[in-house]
Amino acid sequence: MPETKLYSRVREIINDKIHGSTTIAVNLLTFLSDELMYVDLNKAIRIIDEVQRIVEERSSMVLPSNLIYVLKKTIELSSSIEEKTDIVKISKLLLSSYVEDTTKAVENSVEVLKDCKRIFTLSYSSQITRILERTPAVEVCITTGWPLLDGYRAFREFRSKGLGAKIYPDSSIYEAISSSEAVILGCDAVLMDGSSVNRSGSKAVALICHDLSIPLYIVCDSMKLDFRSFWNPETWLYTFEEEEMRFQVFEKIESGYVSSYISNLGFHTPRVFLDEALRKIENYPYELLHRQTH
Repeated sequence: MPETKLYSRVREIINDKIHGSTTIAVNLLTFLSDELMYVDLNKAIRIIDEVQRIVEERSSMVLPSNLIYVLKKTIELSSSIEEKTDIVKISKLLLSSYVEDTTKAVENSVEVLKDCKRIFTLSYSSQITRILERTPAVEVCITTGWPLLDGYRAFREFRSKGLGAKIYPDSSIYEAISSSEAVILGCDAVLMDGSSVNRSGSKAVALICHDLSIPLYIVCDSMKLDFRSFWNPETWLYTFEEEEMRFQVFEKIESGYVSSYISNLGFHTPRVFLDEALRKIENYPYELLHRQTH
């Protein structure tokens, strides 16, 4: 594929406004793993450098940027200790390792929620859907998420998979949460102060949980830690009946409102998660090279 077309495809993947950061990151790594097999080492390194630059144009997407960062660090480490660096193998190992991490986060979440009868979630999250598929006895409540209607999209997917689901208008969010035993949200990033970043509406959910003493669980993975302080808010424009609305599509939930982070690393308070996730990221290149040789 010509480089101009390759970079154009990278922009399409990273600027996806439908899917969450986990799906975007997996799509990006899958695409790169397939394309890098056709180029030599020097060209591959140049391509990865440009991909990183493109990815970082959207600074609300911490996860894809972190994965490209780890990919580069692993290539650098491999080049310093091996005669031949297999970038394709490294990129495929990173992809499979990250997918394993997301699966482990799902498994840990299922363990936490298995005794719940009713929970609330907000907006669309591929991870939340996977969790609910493994806890079919749990009824899930969700609000519509107007104007993006990502909550309604999630509701339709829950129903298509035979899951028990109930949808509420956004104005009834207090009612929906108050009838639930726990709230579980997906996550786009975890900031270095322990705050969680998720779709707009998340802060209101956190305040309601605090008011009602309902646990708020955040499903994430170690690679979503914003250890380089990269994240910035993102404003979207939506037009309704010829009137323009501008709003921030992501919100922060301060760490004091988060009961626990559930991740590939286990079930942790925000402070412990930060320490464990940072250690995991620092060791990731070494773990990948170890897997490559065993």
